[in-house]
Amino acid sequence: MTAQVLVVDDEPDLEALIQQKFRHQIRDGAVAFVFARDGVDALAVLKAKGAIDMVVTDINMPRMDGLSLLQKLRESEEKLSTIIVSAYGDMTNIRTAMNRGAFDFLTKPIDFLDLETTIAKTIRHIKTLREARERQAAAERAHAALSRYFSPNLAERLAIDADAVDSRGQRREIATVFTDIDNFTKLVESIEPDVLGPLLNDYLIGMTDVRITDDLGDRSDVGEYRTGDGARRMIRLLARRAE
Repeated sequence: MTAQVLVVDDEPDLEALIQQKFRHQIRDGAVAFVFARDGVDALAVLKAKGAIDMVVTDINMPRMDGLSLLQKLRESEEKLSTIIVSAYGDMTNIRTAMNRGAFDFLTKPIDFLDLETTIAKTIRHIKTLREARERQAAAERAHAALSRYFSPNLAERLAIDADAVDSRGQRREIATVFTDIDNFTKLVESIEPDVLGPLLNDYLIGMTDVRITDDLGDRSDVGEYRTGDGARRMIRLLARRAE
């Protein structure tokens, strides 16, 4: 992917110099440059073009200087990574720029080898941030989908790392009993949940007091009740048949 770099500087010769110094990277499609003369032009370019990955801006410019532009960029949704260019020794403006969120800075006269290294470092930083955002967005989408079918804790674990959860399942011998409760709908509508719950639990506990005899003889298993929808109740057998 070609990195799109917006260079903001009022020096008329800088555009030609950058195009010359980065001609190999431009030809290979590694980077492309867009130019603006001051902060006002830069904001117009960003609004019109949109697909800018990073900004390299001078501080001292007419109409809108680099520090004001940096503040505008910080307030935008994109929050583009920005490299500030300042006069050598201008530590006051450099410190202000870093406090306003600049990713890095360069000093004039520009060392183009340093500029190339700084741009490459910034592009790597941008790529890392984008990958992290993509992973986060994918995890959030997965969590939203999984929450429809699983408990919140399990959905979160699956969304973060599906391999961390043993999804192979386990084999169990089960028996299912369906029981009908007369006028159950009326019961649900007329009794508060905190009262109905214990009543149903007591009923189901009584239902599990059964003996199950298989065709091998008089042998019993111990059951555990699980509540389902409406009048359906499942009894899961926990003990394997004795040999």
